Amino acid sequence: MERSLLIEMTRDKYVERCKQRAFDHLDQGDLRNAVASLVGNMNARPDCELPHYLATLGASLLTANDTRGWRTLIEGLR
Repeated sequence: MERSLLIEMTRDKYVERCKQRAFDHLDQGDLRNAVASLVGNMNARPDCELPHYLATLGASLLTANDTRGWRTLIEGLR
């Protein structure tokens, strides 16, 4: 997606869109792509980049194959 299009959408709407895409992957049982989708899409926009501590927590949850933990992490994003 073109960077200018990413910035034209409000931050809140963009975050919700990123979360929904990740939830779609989780609903299909695809934790790895849920993580890749959320991290990649959030980091594509400077005002949505995930803080280091969340990226570290996310990596730990992925390593533990903790789908419920990832769902909780996604739900809590604002």
